[in-house]
Amino acid sequence: MPIADGALDEWLLFDRTAAASAAGAAAREAGGVVTSIHRHEYAGRSAYNAIIEIDGRPFGFVPGGHVRLGFDPKSWTPSGDEVLSYLGSQQALTSYPEFADFESDDRAEARACLTDSTVEGIRAHLAAATSRPRAVSLKAFLAATHADEAGVREAPLDHPIVTVLVQEWEPGCQELVGDLILPETDTGTHGRVHFAPDGKPTAAWLAAHTTYDAITDELARTGRRLPTPDEWEHAYAFGARGLFPRGDRMPIWRPGRDDTLVTPDGVRVPQTSPMLSGLHMAQHYHWELTGDRREVRGTDGGRAECGGGPWFANWLIKASSYLDPGQGDFVARRPHTRGTLVRPVIPLD
Repeated sequence: MPIADGALDEWLLFDRTAAASAAGAAAREAGGVVTSIHRHEYAGRSAYNAIIEIDGRPFGFVPGGHVRLGFDPKSWTPSGDEVLSYLGSQQALTSYPEFADFESDDRAEARACLTDSTVEGIRAHLAAATSRPRAVSLKAFLAATHADEAGVREAPLDHPIVTVLVQEWEPGCQELVGDLILPETDTGTHGRVHFAPDGKPTAAWLAAHTTYDAITDELARTGRRLPTPDEWEHAYAFGARGLFPRGDRMPIWRPGRDDTLVTPDGVRVPQTSPMLSGLHMAQHYHWELTGDRREVRGTDGGRAECGGGPWFANWLIKASSYLDPGQGDFVARRPHTRGTLVRPVIPLD
């Protein structure tokens, strides 16, 4: 059977020998080498991850097949805290209310806004923010385990743009980002520098103007491309049919502890863990580009995470099928896409 016909439902039943055989075939076709075959656990599920190095970069093998994507809001009933968070409570969905923005408990205030139509209103909100249920047929593919920032490349520490930033270092500064706040019309090249505690620069990058067409052209020259929206969602969910890859429930925020998310039903997921597919996804403020220039995936660009809103909005952007048509249109219209995340995909025949 051609390796491109490898299906997820079969992959999830593979033992290590079968996973290694499929990964070896994919590596030979892509001109790479298998560097790891290991069992990975994520949110109570487990699967083998096959990591293949190509030109010094790790890619994960993503099986395809006939898969179900999207989300049906009618199948989902929010918990009591999720309802209160949706209605504006800052303290719902956190186990440490004293860290909320309000000094007093605001859950009673949110509860007073509850009506008979609230749950249906939440479902309508989800319908507008997620892709619709659908069955799709996908070929297996390789995807970079980490996404790149478009227009950003490593630079020598003695580069003129970098040395200017180095001279601006002050005690306590760990990073300087020359393109942190810029107008949309900016098309210049700017530096980024990381520093050791003593002020010695340890790494540097240049961030330059780029465009969607330039990104896709460069990928095509190396036999790569952006993932389709279906491929991105499939690699993120990897067979999970809940609202999130980890299940249906939103986690409880627990500040001051490790990076592990804990849901009310006891599911524990480290935020920095790769997905079940072995890919690191939806872990940044930046959205990821897809093969459809008007459809971005991953997050909302930081609006929910930095806007100080209730946790409902913060967690919803992590849904497997989350999308924002307005955000996609905005990204497509932007005069530049510096910093937008790009995940190279290698198709398998």
